[in-house]
Amino acid sequence: MVGLGGLVGNVRGRVVVVTKPGKARSRVRTQWLALGAALVVLAGVLVAWALANAADRVQVVQVAQRVKAGEVIQAADLTVADVAFDGVVQGLVPAASSGGLVGRIAAIDLGVGALLQTGMWRDAPAIADGEESVGAVLKAGRFPVGLVRGDVVLAAPLEASATPSAASASIAVRVLDVQAGGDGVLSVTLAVLAEQSVQVAQLAATDQLLLIGQPQTMTAATGVDG
Repeated sequence: MVGLGGLVGNVRGRVVVVTKPGKARSRVRTQWLALGAALVVLAGVLVAWALANAADRVQVVQVAQRVKAGEVIQAADLTVADVAFDGVVQGLVPAASSGGLVGRIAAIDLGVGALLQTGMWRDAPAIADGEESVGAVLKAGRFPVGLVRGDVVLAAPLEASATPSAASASIAVRVLDVQAGGDGVLSVTLAVLAEQSVQVAQLAATDQLLLIGQPQTMTAATGVDG
């Protein structure tokens, strides 16, 4: 009798068992699937190995939240990223130095995902011994474009733009704060040497203050510890 499970008979004294073709195919298919999975895993390992050996990797500081130029950099604004390099990494900030950036001033707009590099920040401005703060409201055209906290420029009388002798009487001042207003007006707070603060304040009070020169920091940002 032939059953569905297979054929069992006595052929010349031997027992012959015939299994269902479906089971054999299922067993072969399982073996191929297992082999395919093993090949996928092997390929992933080889790719990871190739990437790891293609270049060394180092952790550097990355921008986690957008920071506008002139704003103070906070701890939440920073994160860490792994970057690959083939030679010496220059300009990037090591992850171990991220704490030294907190409290610094963004020199340019820092977009999310940007890797921080030398020159992207400035020291936080503060009143030093022998300095006083002077506030002023400046109309458009009376200050350098791109003026931000930490910049050092020259304060001069308004006629300095037309009179060389007046320009020679200019005073170096440091920007402590900048607030943009409507119609291009800029409100600034300046750090001025005590003996020159009254002169600058009088120019500001009479709407005669002019800030001139290329914005620059008192100490160039050459490193986190600099």
